[in-house]
Amino acid sequence: MINKEHYRFIRQHPAFENFPVESFDKLAIEIQFHKVSKGQIIFFSGDRRDRLFLLYQGYARIEQYDATDTFSYTDYIKKGNVFPYGGIFFDERYHYTASAVTQVEYFSIPMKLFEDFSKKNVNQLLFITQKLSRILEFQELRLRNVVAVSATDRVVQSLSILCMDLCKTGDVLPFPISMKELAKLGATTRETVNQVLKRLREEGRISYEHKQLVFTDREYFMKYFKES
Repeated sequence: MINKEHYRFIRQHPAFENFPVESFDKLAIEIQFHKVSKGQIIFFSGDRRDRLFLLYQGYARIEQYDATDTFSYTDYIKKGNVFPYGGIFFDERYHYTASAVTQVEYFSIPMKLFEDFSKKNVNQLLFITQKLSRILEFQELRLRNVVAVSATDRVVQSLSILCMDLCKTGDVLPFPISMKELAKLGATTRETVNQVLKRLREEGRISYEHKQLVFTDREYFMKYFKES
């Protein structure tokens, strides 16, 4: 069940504002509210794709590994984001695993009902198309980072993406991040990440203590996007 505050929050969200009141109210009856602790799994890769999720508080991580468990894809979901959009209207299973990076509060929405109402609404279909285009643009940016020749550049560009995506209103990454996780994002080793972080600290670009990352020179990292 959701309360009146939850109802207003969801109703005003861009992913739901195009629905007529009668459609949204039918959807709202089926929406569930959950609180989970840091590290808890929200859904697994391969689970039936029967729910859509909207983060109310906190941050989540999505991860996908290849068949050998050697290569991985990692991304972060922040407050106010709906996920997953990938596979909408046709996939039967989730492609990745989602877990809580911090304590998380989220809404679980029936996927079929959301899709059925969306198919009947031109403005909603336009919103979904635009959303998928923005997601694709962001993933193209990440792909360009992964194929960068220099491992050092990949680490710096991964940090730039984190700064751009998750630090819009401040300089502090809103959750702890390990060097192991940064190595996965940069497709490199912990040793390389350690060297890059050490250099950036010495140059006054960042602060990194106890897994807490602070961007003390945002312009240095934002320059990466201005040049792209």
